Amino acid sequence: MKKILLSFAAALTLLGSSCKKSFLDAKPQGLLTASELTTNQAGIDGLVNAGYQSLSTHFSGQWPDFFHPPSNWSFGDVRSDDAYKGGGGTGDILEYNELETCNITADNAMLYDKWKADFTGVSNINTAIQALTTVSTTVYPNRDIRIAEMKALHAYFYLDLIKHYYSVPWIDASVATSDLGKVANNLGINQLYANVEKELTEAIAVLPNTQSDVSRINKYGAIGFLTKVYMFEGKYAQASQTADQIINSGKYGLMPTFEQLYSQPQYEHGPEFIFSIAFSADAPDVENLNFGDLLNAPSGAPYGGGDGFDRPSQNLVNAFKVDVNGLPLLDTFNQTDLAPSDISTPVDPRLDWAIGRPGMPWKDWTGGVQQDSWARTEDVYGPYVKKKNIIDVNSPYREGSGYPWALGALDFPLIKYSDVLLWKAECDIQTGSNLDEARTLINSIRTRAKTAPYVQSLGGGNAANYQIGLYPSAGWTQTYAMKALMFERRLELCMEGQRFYDLVRWGIADQVMNAYFTSEAVKRPFLTGASFTKNKHEYLPVPQSEIDRAQGVYKQNKFY
Repeated sequence: MKKILLSFAAALTLLGSSCKKSFLDAKPQGLLTASELTTNQAGIDGLVNAGYQSLSTHFSGQWPDFFHPPSNWSFGDVRSDDAYKGGGGTGDILEYNELETCNITADNAMLYDKWKADFTGVSNINTAIQALTTVSTTVYPNRDIRIAEMKALHAYFYLDLIKHYYSVPWIDASVATSDLGKVANNLGINQLYANVEKELTEAIAVLPNTQSDVSRINKYGAIGFLTKVYMFEGKYAQASQTADQIINSGKYGLMPTFEQLYSQPQYEHGPEFIFSIAFSADAPDVENLNFGDLLNAPSGAPYGGGDGFDRPSQNLVNAFKVDVNGLPLLDTFNQTDLAPSDISTPVDPRLDWAIGRPGMPWKDWTGGVQQDSWARTEDVYGPYVKKKNIIDVNSPYREGSGYPWALGALDFPLIKYSDVLLWKAECDIQTGSNLDEARTLINSIRTRAKTAPYVQSLGGGNAANYQIGLYPSAGWTQTYAMKALMFERRLELCMEGQRFYDLVRWGIADQVMNAYFTSEAVKRPFLTGASFTKNKHEYLPVPQSEIDRAQGVYKQNKFY
């Protein structure tokens, strides 16, 4: 562990020098002594900001950052039926190809990079908490609130660690530096979740409803994290109660358009965003950009180039087809493929906001429609490219033309109101407590998609045959409602790094993924032979390099 833990001096290098709109504007001016940290408000601010900057996992130079993206595209999209690895072929970052085909071993370098990124965040946050607890509120009036913020972020990193590795060492601010290498990963998953719950509960009790610095986590952001923890634990009654606190707060709602939600940084503090990772485009040396998603821009004209990773699967594209009532084809969607040029088959309008198809307009770019050439290595990965959560071409918050392609000041949401609504609906269905409310919640998501503007052709008019309907009360049984909920989460949250973890917590990852491998390998031969093993591939192994470094302190998790 000692090799991945940063000193204060190293932590300061994490800090971006500015952000277009938040407290992250502060830039550290040199180093402070240990005594100055407890008496100097600027020094404490630097440590707290380092905790926040850890969310971007940008700590080791820009090139390695896409090996541990905070959006989890390589771990949550590519390991699911939503996306292929993409890039320049199967050998282009081979470790990702191994993840997507379930050829997973403990020496996969990506596993160590993800582990390192999360524990760097844990280390920076613990350092901040340790400093905060030694300073008085006279010197630092916001001490208790900042401790609560750090506890909430500490909990976030541990949820990320648990859902990836299952068995991890619990290291909080109470662990002495001399004991860091002695903390074993021997706590059961239930105890780890209990620790996370405790931290979030303590944070919620202190955090204000609203922060003057909008990029800081507030009470509802922490409640959102707690709700997510409960969902992973299957504690639906508790998750329902915490989701209600957000819904009933009156602070949040659905954004009116998908452009505002996915493409335009000027709206990223709108009512749908409960807590996001803050990125900026005005920092020297582009140090606070989202380099974790650098690889995902299409390799076409709008951005002057791109690497074309995280590519939507044909299976995902097919999921957007609808029936005559505008409802999803829950059981038959994958029987036929939606052709890339098909604009007559009725589809959910969210398709062309989330996924780039040849012949379709691209966001605010007026230079033409998407071309086949935008899909890098099309013969391997097909014609589709990622469109969601990529900044507008002409946005004033974009870093610039050309490299770094589509990066800019577009924050990445960790908790969205739409996600909370779907969690609440799922709780209603799983407990059987209120199926009508669940239908109303799901239909509210679909109503936004129905009433929001549709993608328009460059000559005017809808770019495809968009149809979307609402679920009727007839036939809305618990079984049907759960199937609809699962499908709605996929449509609404696709390509956001969430799909794989949903499949795992629903206990259906093996069924879905093996059916996907069988059908998709016919179209994408690189998936031939891939197989998902139940009670193994739901989690990643603890990196072998960490086990070796720990010299017997760490043990491999039970799945490997």
